[in-house]
Amino acid sequence: MLNPAVRAALVRHADAFRDARPFRHVVIDNFFEPAVAQALLQSFPGFDAKFALNEMGQVGGKAVREHVRELPEPYPQLDAWLQTPDFLGSVATITGIPDLLYDADYIGGGTHENVDGQGLDMHIDFNYHPGNRTHRRLNLIVYLNPEWEEGWGGCIELAEDPWNPHNRNKTAVLPLFNRAVIFETNERSWHGFPRITLPEGKKSISRRSFAIYLYTKERPVEETAPAHATVYVPEPRPDHLVVGHVLTAEDVRELDRRFAGARGQLHYLYEREKDVSRQFEAYDYALNEARAAAKLDVLGFARQVGAPEGFWPDAWAARNAAITLEMVESCKSAIARVWVPDGLDEGYELCIDIGGQRAIHHPRAGRVSELALPLKALSGERVTIRFEASRDWQPSSTGESGDTRALAFRLIDLRLRHG
Repeated sequence: MLNPAVRAALVRHADAFRDARPFRHVVIDNFFEPAVAQALLQSFPGFDAKFALNEMGQVGGKAVREHVRELPEPYPQLDAWLQTPDFLGSVATITGIPDLLYDADYIGGGTHENVDGQGLDMHIDFNYHPGNRTHRRLNLIVYLNPEWEEGWGGCIELAEDPWNPHNRNKTAVLPLFNRAVIFETNERSWHGFPRITLPEGKKSISRRSFAIYLYTKERPVEETAPAHATVYVPEPRPDHLVVGHVLTAEDVRELDRRFAGARGQLHYLYEREKDVSRQFEAYDYALNEARAAAKLDVLGFARQVGAPEGFWPDAWAARNAAITLEMVESCKSAIARVWVPDGLDEGYELCIDIGGQRAIHHPRAGRVSELALPLKALSGERVTIRFEASRDWQPSSTGESGDTRALAFRLIDLRLRHG
């Protein structure tokens, strides 16, 4: 599949990728074997409206076919090659990013066709695979346009800071046949292309490409960001609209188009925010239900009243926690067995208050400690046991876990002594 000339020049392409601005990328002409590229063009699927729905669910000017294995040959052959060490190793050599992962789902990838009037606002891509949560690291796009001119728009632009309309630091690449662009994807890899405006007699031409996005299980800490969807920057004011300029009918149409695009993005973000809020409400409800259902391990004749305070369903506790018991039989004393993690060193204190009677304990970290409790209560009496720890600890601080809770101790069980 890969052109032998490209294979022979991997080191040169690696140098170009490393030194490129405004962020790391490389442009490689004649990427595929000529016969392969020609076959991909000939088997390129036609524009189908059902594959051209945008984020708002409307039919737009961009059709995407992610189900590459269902397309005619040579697309299934191409898909098989993209999974091989030959392909992944070659891209790793060019980019310096090892252990690259092929995306069998082609999320956002596959064949792309953009028709006259379509553009792509500057954006950075979503940064995690929505299925397996791997890190998105690279975009590889191969263009399949035997005929294209710069004045038609559609040239991919790699930009430094699209939020600043005065920053002109960007690189444009003409989408010519069998030309590949490989670029890193991170929080500053802004890219897009200006609206396609084809001349009369060329309206039937479309901008065609094949794209695959590559992932890794890990990425450098300095490049890691919280998960986000694709982030777009609306088009700025057209350069020619300056003080004193008299608006033409074309100017008004262009402003209407840009305002409609910006309003459409705001509407999409509004709907997305509502979806996220609904998800958080569902998670919060489920968490509260789990907490309410949580029952600590109490060995003896007593009933727990209500939900424990400050305890998680797995019996881990925050610095301040409490449990209320109603005695079924009179209780003369009790033992609390607690485990304190190694993350809490010597000097850790756990104060236990029962009806104003306070006792301070110094359980040892990394082992189970048995703490005597001054618990005396008659049958039918309600007693609240309050735990106050001198400090807490986050499992994630050791790098061993993604658990971000602040934990003080784990209550193994509470043993009541009757009679």
